[in-house]
Amino acid sequence: MYRIMIVDDEYMIHLSLNKLIQLMDDKFTIISEAEDGMEAYQLLLNSPPDIVITDIHMPEMDGLEFIQKTKRIYPYIKFIIISGYNDFEYAQKAIRFGVSDFLLKPIEPDQFIKTMKKIYHELKGTEQSIEKHNSWILSLESYQQELVSHIWSVDKEKTLACIDCILTHFEKENINQPLSHFLENLLLYVNQELLKRNVTLSDEIFLHTEWSTAFDKNRLRIHSIIELIIQEVRGFRNLGSRQNILRAAQYMKENFSEENLSLQKVATHIGVSEAYFSRTFKEEMNISFIKYLITLRLEKAKELLLETDIKTIDIAFNVGFSDYPHFSKTFKKYYGVTPSELRKQLKAGNAKVVLDPQ
Repeated sequence: MYRIMIVDDEYMIHLSLNKLIQLMDDKFTIISEAEDGMEAYQLLLNSPPDIVITDIHMPEMDGLEFIQKTKRIYPYIKFIIISGYNDFEYAQKAIRFGVSDFLLKPIEPDQFIKTMKKIYHELKGTEQSIEKHNSWILSLESYQQELVSHIWSVDKEKTLACIDCILTHFEKENINQPLSHFLENLLLYVNQELLKRNVTLSDEIFLHTEWSTAFDKNRLRIHSIIELIIQEVRGFRNLGSRQNILRAAQYMKENFSEENLSLQKVATHIGVSEAYFSRTFKEEMNISFIKYLITLRLEKAKELLLETDIKTIDIAFNVGFSDYPHFSKTFKKYYGVTPSELRKQLKAGNAKVVLDPQ
């Protein structure tokens, strides 16, 4: 039953309201009665009702002041104003304060019962919405825990299936929240849970959160982000990272002469994110991606300079450099001599040319 407070300085009003409320099939119960706003406010602080039926014209604190003061603390309380004055100015103010109805004295039973039934259905609907929301929260907590478990297990199939279950549930429940906000909070939860396991996700993960207004596009976006997270977790747990880096190194050895060979291209080839690949490559190879690529190119250039008559400028382009000056400068920094100087020494018959990296 919903709880009611009656506030009026007329005994007969209290009596008639009690009788009418008793006719409402145990939907309501009167928990407190007061003669003015000041007394009502003190009672309400100790035991707030669901509904307040109050007069406007009362000593100490009038009805409108009482309503305004109460709404600041208990905005959910429903108010019904009863008054012996057909005063539309009061009615307009009451509506601004969120009053549910304005009834004139003497109270007309049918009108009063109609008003109470309307409020009953409003309260019932709010109650059901809260129950539905609480049920959704409990379900979501379970789904979130399952999601993190699958991510930690690096099980892509189960992880994406779990994401789809969450999105289906979200769509079905018609949650009063933008999907983009919901997905941001979901990623925040995943991030926090992974931090507890000492996994710090790279900033690159959160650069991909460009949400759309279309549900299906957001579904694809969250799938992509979760896949990146799985890759980073796999790397953190060293699940297959060594094999991936060895594959990457072999791919680089076979393709270093391509001028456009990049970190992104190699990462895509082995199926991992750029940030994860850059970090794990250096950890496994003890050298950065770019330094390793330059080493491959320079060592091949050295071989061609020593064993062929190919022009130095052609060698530069053959091993992946886009311009000769950069190639020459890089070669000298690495070996201590320029390609042209090396060729001159060879032509002079210097058989003791030292080509160890500097």
